[in-house]
Amino acid sequence: MKRRDFIKDAALASAGMSLLPGIPGAAPPLANKYRTKILNAYYLRAHMYTIVPRQIKEDLQWMADIGTNVVSVAILEQDLFAAVENVQIICNEAEKLNIQVYAVPSRWGGITAGAPKVPSLFSVRNPQTWILKKDGTPAYNDVSGVISSVHYPETASFFKSSLDKAFGLWPLKGVIWDEPKAFTMDYSYRAIANMGKDATFNDSVKAVVDFFSDINKHIKFTHPEITTCLFSYADSPDIIVTEGAKTAALDYYGCDGRPWRNEDGGKLESPGKVLLGNGGRYLSAAHDNQKKSLWLIENHNLMEADIALMNRRLPEIIDSDVDHLIYYYYPRNSQNPDKAMKTIARHLKGFK
Repeated sequence: MKRRDFIKDAALASAGMSLLPGIPGAAPPLANKYRTKILNAYYLRAHMYTIVPRQIKEDLQWMADIGTNVVSVAILEQDLFAAVENVQIICNEAEKLNIQVYAVPSRWGGITAGAPKVPSLFSVRNPQTWILKKDGTPAYNDVSGVISSVHYPETASFFKSSLDKAFGLWPLKGVIWDEPKAFTMDYSYRAIANMGKDATFNDSVKAVVDFFSDINKHIKFTHPEITTCLFSYADSPDIIVTEGAKTAALDYYGCDGRPWRNEDGGKLESPGKVLLGNGGRYLSAAHDNQKKSLWLIENHNLMEADIALMNRRLPEIIDSDVDHLIYYYYPRNSQNPDKAMKTIARHLKGFK
């Protein structure tokens, strides 16, 4: 066997790909199996247009002081050509503090969340890829418009080529698939061709899992050092929780939600979208599928009373033994942002 072919086969095996027809590949190894836990700061849109290097330095020092070892940056499709140097400034400052940088592909194809809430440039240019409702009209996400279907090869090709470009532009160490939006019935031409006209919601969920499995395998083949993460809503149906945990070539799996219990009250993003309680299903699903667990603390959109509630419940979040914990750094729409961040810092400092 030629050395080049040996290396290719080894990479495919590590990504969980089949090396021979009909024979499944090995389960993907965890990229960070022996490292300490991850404390991750969602640092969304700091690079959007105006960027002050001094402020970036101060922000990242704040994160480092509480033990943050990963900073995650939202990457719009447009950022691959419109914010190259801005993102690089964040990467440069993070490296000085031994903080890794993860990308959050945001609103790509309308399929992922992230920031800000904008339509996908790819989807606008490729209407043939849109998810369609049963009556033939486009399915809409309320905040970002049309959603491209995972059944179209153009969609997967766009994701892969965009990732390749991002990995070439910046020294990224991870990718986070934030709240996939394609878990919905799809009556587009290719969806019917692939799943049949009698497809169920479960079939649609599995198709989305297959899509991200394919993208993750591409990541592991081209850049095996990249850590892959995926999370969905804490209040998702059980089928999404269990099937999502089967996503191939995935290192961390989990959910996002408010850092308290449903019965506590407080301002919720949606009923039941809480880490304590509903979010526990994801910890179990990750463990059952040999993946590490992930929770994102939704400390954005907080009212004053919610800060006290978060303060009371954060010790339980930490005691849940989650492997990868994410918090928002000075997020949107907080009534008292300084107080909220002091609360985050007090509880998460030294998380390991």
